[in-house]
Formats: sequence, C-alpha cells, structure tokens
Amino acid sequence: MKTNAMLIAATVVCATMATFAQQGPDRTHPPQPGPPAPLRLPTIQKQKLSNGLPVWIVELHEVPVAQVNLVVLSGTANDPPGKYGVASLTAAMLEEGAGSRSALEIADAVDYLGADLGAATTSDLSAVRLHVPVARLADALPIMADVALRPTFQKDELDRQRQERLTSLLQGRDDPPTISSAAFARILYGKGHRYGTLQMGTAETIKTLTADDLREIDSLTAQIDVQGARYPEGAQKMINR
Repeated sequence: MKTNAMLIAATVVCATMATFAQQGPDRTHPPQPGPPAPLRLPTIQKQKLSNGLPVWIVELHEVPVAQVNLVVLSGTANDPPGKYGVASLTAAMLEEGAGSRSALEIADAVDYLGADLGAATTSDLSAVRLHVPVARLADALPIMADVALRPTFQKDELDRQRQERLTSLLQGRDDPPTISSAAFARILYGKGHRYGTLQMGTAETIKTLTADDLREIDSLTAQIDVQGARYPEGAQKMINR
C-alpha cells in the first residue's frame, strides 16, 4: 500500500513538471513590478554651534551607537597648481599625531573606546568620521577634535606617508586597473585639469609637499552630521565643548 502511494505521488509530480515544461514562461511581456515600498526618511534636525558651524542631527534608536561626521566642502579638486595631492596627504596625516597624542596613542585610545575614527578626502569634500558606542561618545569627541583641529604633522610620519605614496605610484605602473583609470581621467579632463591627475598627486608634487603646505589647507565651508541613539540636545552640548 505504501509503495503504491509513493508511485502515485511520483507520477503526479512528473506530470506537473511535464506540464510546466510544455507551457514555459510567458515572455510576451515583462513581469509587472509590485507596489513601491514606502519611503520613510528620518527627520533631520538642523542646528548650529556657538561658533556658527551647522550641525545636522538624525536620531536613530535601533542600535546604541553614534556616527559623527565633520564634513569640509573642499577636496582634492581644490589643490593649488604645483601642489597636487596636498589635500589627500593632509587627510592621511590627521591621524598620525594630534594634540598631545602620537599616532599609536590615538589608535590605542580609539580602540579602547570600541570606536572607529578615520579621515578621508574625495574630489569635492574632506571628512573626519567617528563611529562609537553612545556610552563612549563623550570620551571620543575630544580625540576627534584633536585630529580635526590640532594635527601635529610630525616629520617622521610625513616622510613615511610620502614614501608610501611614492611606492604606490610605482606599483601602479604595473597594475592595469590603475593604469586604465589614470588614462581615462587624463583623456577625459586633460593633463592640466585637477580631475585629470590622481587624487594622491604626482611623484613630483608629493616630493615637494611640506608640513607648512598641509597647514595651509583652507577649510572654507564645513558642517557636522550626527546620527545615532542620542537626544539632540545631548549631542550638541557635547560637540559644543
């Protein structure tokens, strides 16, 4: 009896598969999309610090972490002629010693707080970003402030960063993706345009950049973005310090 039931079930499955195989999918028209998912954007609370710096705060309470971004609306496109790569090198140097801390001390302090602190630059903006548990936000913000406002640009760290970039340029000569990307930008924008050269600059300009060049970076427009599970008044009070 059990064997007969299994045979019947197998026959039904085979018949169903054969029917679908004969019919095939309907390719006469594209499938209809479903209804669009609702878009619920968080509220952005726009405030200002006592010095006039804009602060945009977004409350997200799902996870007890905070993300603080200091965004400067100036990037590698603003590098002056003859100093291509100065913005990129400046961003790389911010964590290599700031305030009273060395590069290793900054790294140790950030790791101790379970945080992530980094600086980067693109063609059109530069940013210092902090990701930290809310409970450690008050301890992490002074470190971020030192990195953003009081970098030391120590000579040994600057020489190390310079050598790493020169080595990277040499390695790029044997890397097809790097070659094609540089060639595309050069053809599209031209040799004299800042977009037509690598963001890190050229070997000639990197060799001549000094700590004074890095200090002269002009931060024309900046703002702070805060996201996380922290009440707005609490976040602004800590940032104002």
